[in-house]
Amino acid sequence: MELAEFGLETASKLGASYADIRFLDGEQRLVSVKNGKPDHVSHTLESGYGVRLIVGTGWGFAGSYSVSKEGVEATVEKAVKIAKASSTVSKDPIELAPTKVVEDKYASDVKIDPFTVPLEETLDLLIAADKAYREMSPHVRTTTNRIHSRVQDKYIATSEGSRIDQKIVFCGAQGGGYVMVGGLVQRRNYEINPQTKGYEYIEEHDLVEMAGKAGGEAEMLLKAEPCPTEIRSSLILDDPHMYLQIHETIGHASELDRVLGTEVDLAGMSFLTPDKLGEFRYGSDQTNFVADPTIPHGLGTYGYDDEGVPANKVYLVKDGIFSGYQSSRETAAQLGLEGSSAGMRATTPSDLPLVRMNNICLEAGDWKSDEIVEDTKDGVLMRTTTMWSVDQRRLNFQFGCEIGWLIKNGEVTDVIRDPTYTGISYEFWRSLDATAKDDWTLYGTTGCGKGRPGQGIYVGHGAATTRISNVRIGITGRM
Repeated sequence: MELAEFGLETASKLGASYADIRFLDGEQRLVSVKNGKPDHVSHTLESGYGVRLIVGTGWGFAGSYSVSKEGVEATVEKAVKIAKASSTVSKDPIELAPTKVVEDKYASDVKIDPFTVPLEETLDLLIAADKAYREMSPHVRTTTNRIHSRVQDKYIATSEGSRIDQKIVFCGAQGGGYVMVGGLVQRRNYEINPQTKGYEYIEEHDLVEMAGKAGGEAEMLLKAEPCPTEIRSSLILDDPHMYLQIHETIGHASELDRVLGTEVDLAGMSFLTPDKLGEFRYGSDQTNFVADPTIPHGLGTYGYDDEGVPANKVYLVKDGIFSGYQSSRETAAQLGLEGSSAGMRATTPSDLPLVRMNNICLEAGDWKSDEIVEDTKDGVLMRTTTMWSVDQRRLNFQFGCEIGWLIKNGEVTDVIRDPTYTGISYEFWRSLDATAKDDWTLYGTTGCGKGRPGQGIYVGHGAATTRISNVRIGITGRM
């Protein structure tokens, strides 16, 4: 790409010892329905680039949507000025962990381009799902649902010689509604959790059936008893709520830029300090977490990160012991690691790449999901996130779910509403005593927030039915 080569040449002439340039063409389509009628349709495009470079002992970054030779030249000059200014403050030389120099192409596995699907077809599906939800409860007050598709064409060139083309596509759908009787309001949602597939992924699911089931459960919540308060019991998680538990307690906690204090915004510190690496018991012997952008179809699946580092699998926790970080080339070098975890990504052309999660997964265990329930004498099964809170160091957390079921003597019994639980991250995972192998699923979120200015990026999380013992459930604030 001529503009990329020109940008790298310009950076070198202006004194950069290292430079990379990332061109990005993005396209998004969002179609939503509210209360059975079309609500919002958007189709957006963006095209731009970001330049990152080192001059002296300082980093410089600048992004632009002016895709021209003049625009690239001005953007490189701006990045150089920022790097020179940074050098007046930062006196230590910048070291980058080694990485392969590659020329390659990578693309998501897509069978149906989501942008070729007629808008009318998408709207008909959403309206049918909305109707199915409403038919299951006479107490529905409002319903919404949507289908979201996105494609990114990305070209990365580095002064070291890497030249990489990537095309990442994902699809997903969400919906739900609120029901009310008297002063009691309850919410029940459903979701085709987004993955890096085409529209065939939507067609693999029965969105109408999913909507009807959620509407029926919403009606059940209006008759359900509230969650028992301040009890200690086994907690079973078996749906996308698990991705948030993983995301907040090990995902953000193992990002090395946060550990080293270079990104502390948005609850951005971590208790997993370098002295704990390889020594600290984070979970039970059955607890294994990986950061793995090579898993097929994960929302955090890609061929290369935005530094051109090849995707690779890193154990964050192995047999319960904290064993690895998500890193960049710079943070890996600062800690003396062999190489980067390929964790550097940016959301838009004008965003600075940060250490971001890819697919942070709890590996499957040896149980069957039914066996976990049957083996549980007293417990609570919870599904679908409603609220969450986590402290600045990713230690203390509180989560709430839309719906729960009591488990008595190995059987799922009464529905409960407004279930909540709390814990301390490492104590929680040390109490993991069963993980299934038969229902391991890749979940995902398109809005992981980090940085300032804030960036929302797409990440994946894999997990199966999991049981945690002795969890504090039904939190009230009293001990």
